[in-house]
Amino acid sequence: MSDYSIDRVKTGIPGLDELIEGGFPRGDTILVAGKAGTGKTILANQFLYNGAILYDEPGVLVTLEESPVAIKRNMMRFGMDLDDLVKKGLLSIADLSPSKEIARVKMGEYPSFDLSGLVAIIMNHVKKVKAKRIVIDTLSILAYKFRSRDILREEFFKLAANITREGATLLLTSEIPAQGSGLGVFDIEAFLASGVVVLYNEKISDTSRSRSVEILKLRGSKHSSRIHSMRITDEGIRVWPGEISPGH
Repeated sequence: MSDYSIDRVKTGIPGLDELIEGGFPRGDTILVAGKAGTGKTILANQFLYNGAILYDEPGVLVTLEESPVAIKRNMMRFGMDLDDLVKKGLLSIADLSPSKEIARVKMGEYPSFDLSGLVAIIMNHVKKVKAKRIVIDTLSILAYKFRSRDILREEFFKLAANITREGATLLLTSEIPAQGSGLGVFDIEAFLASGVVVLYNEKISDTSRSRSVEILKLRGSKHSSRIHSMRITDEGIRVWPGEISPGH
């Protein structure tokens, strides 16, 4: 059947939209999972940058781990000027990285890992730029603050529901532990995300690695079930839909 009723949010990442029927369903929560160094933050920021530049959709970046200075510097390597987007009102950055922890407590904005407070901060940024795309990088930092899986599920569900209520699309990153199974802390995708994208950077010989991407699930969509080659080029992430990863 034709997917005529679902409004799609294009990522603008070469090759990726071809795997997901043209884009993510608007208003959904998408999890981007992968081990350290697989390109999660690059993909997330490329999603925001392309949204602003190509599709006139302002965005919000919530960074819980890496400083905005480092993220901006890294994205400039790919010709993506996040500072320029901020100046134009197309991007708002909520800096909740560890480097800002003292300042947050002093200002009373975020003295503890209370997700209702986090939602309030995010929504202020969303309203400021009328954001259509929101990225939280990385979810794992928050998840480790919860001792109870039940509370974790409930809090994350409320977080996603509040942020996407007005139709914005939420993209979360989560780090897969180097050891063990699953897709991150408590397998968040099982109860939170309607879509899961997994990035790999697997060693295939003593001298080479293979980067790849898998659309593990995407509710309401006919998505590719294969693992496709992916590279980080001078212009950011690029996916080859017709090229199956040699590492899998």
